[in-house]
Amino acid sequence: MRFWFVVLSALMIVSCGGDKGSAEIKVDSGIADLPGDRTQAQADESSPRETAEVIAWQTFYEPGLEKRDGIWILKLKGTPYEMGVQHATFMYDQILEAVEYFENSEMKLLEPIAQASGFLDEALVQSYPVVIEECQGVADVMSDVGWTLERCLLFAYADIILDYFQAGLLSCTQFAVTDDATPDGEFMHARNMDWDHIQFVIDHPTVIVRHPDGGIPHVYIGYPTCVAPTSGFNAAGVSICSNEAHSENDLDREGRPHIQMLYKMLGESSSLDDALEFLQGENHMSAEIFFIADGDNNRAAGIEMSATHLAWREMNDDHLVWITNHFLEPEMVPFHIEYPPEASSKTRLTRVQELLPPGGKDSLYGTLDVSGALKVLRDRYNPLFDETVPEDQFDDGGTIANNGCIHSMIFLNRKRVFYFAAGEPPVPSRKYVGFSLDELFGVPGAGPPDPPYLD
Repeated sequence: MRFWFVVLSALMIVSCGGDKGSAEIKVDSGIADLPGDRTQAQADESSPRETAEVIAWQTFYEPGLEKRDGIWILKLKGTPYEMGVQHATFMYDQILEAVEYFENSEMKLLEPIAQASGFLDEALVQSYPVVIEECQGVADVMSDVGWTLERCLLFAYADIILDYFQAGLLSCTQFAVTDDATPDGEFMHARNMDWDHIQFVIDHPTVIVRHPDGGIPHVYIGYPTCVAPTSGFNAAGVSICSNEAHSENDLDREGRPHIQMLYKMLGESSSLDDALEFLQGENHMSAEIFFIADGDNNRAAGIEMSATHLAWREMNDDHLVWITNHFLEPEMVPFHIEYPPEASSKTRLTRVQELLPPGGKDSLYGTLDVSGALKVLRDRYNPLFDETVPEDQFDDGGTIANNGCIHSMIFLNRKRVFYFAAGEPPVPSRKYVGFSLDELFGVPGAGPPDPPYLD
């Protein structure tokens, strides 16, 4: 995506969204009205949600920092504020690099843009209290060297700014498979996370291990300074990742950012149903697509959201589900901007439909184990132009592997294992490093997954 250029050129035409209409959601019986938006106080009082069963989640690690195969492993534990302090203390040098990169790149222009547009003031008021507390912990260590509370919250609010500026045709791809789609019935969620070529992020891939007080232990797959994630996996075997989307007619300036909702779900949701219940009760502001995979219940879904509407699509009868970066549910299509036929989201969607379902042009159906998933994540074919894009092309190839991929991952949800590729592009062609949640959480006797790497 070309976020910063689009933000600058669009600054003068940003306007606030209109009033909210009635919210809608797809349920088994069709479309049903949701309750009206809760007040912010009601939302705060009811979170975390009460559940019929309280699980005493345990971890056995101490906060700290290590490095494995070029990937940082940052371990945090405690209150949001304590985790913020730990984050900044252990990654002080890396956050200093982030400050230097920020100050000397076009990203520096984001602050005055956010301030002039009112987004920074809104971030200080409308972020979840736990996110503000965590950013305050980071800032109390780092503000004197340039990573302030406002900067931390700015990036924890970035998805809202992206949508209001319609910043680029974004390029992530996700899918989940199980049962007959695989040779062995494995449940798997795969994801290419595409972004700008931000060197600081590329240089510092980071697995952030987190155990919030009273919450579900989980990991973020991100970078230093990441407080509100785009990719994560929790001890309940639930993986949640976001794909950016854009709306031009269903935006709102009152509510919560979606990446902060992801923050909340990772620490509170032990199933797809938990996550859907949470999302139905929150106040949305912009367009986004969440992909949520729940291995223990053999379910996965792509959840399409705008300010006043929400619908989801679960695995089909072939035990497959996938998303790119535009809405597919009929009731959601009117709320997404119209992409041209050559847009990356559309060409990637076409290619996924050639690779995953039975009967597809190059179907891998029935063979989608981790090796089959790697074939999809590494695919460089553009079906619109009938061409295979060179491996070293970073973006604008309109393909699953080439459109700006900076992180690639495979989750084996039932095994609590994930594989992560990062570093200099082309990322999907690199080695995938394996991580076991049990090992990261310090469970006695736990070690890396078998195999430890995917090549």
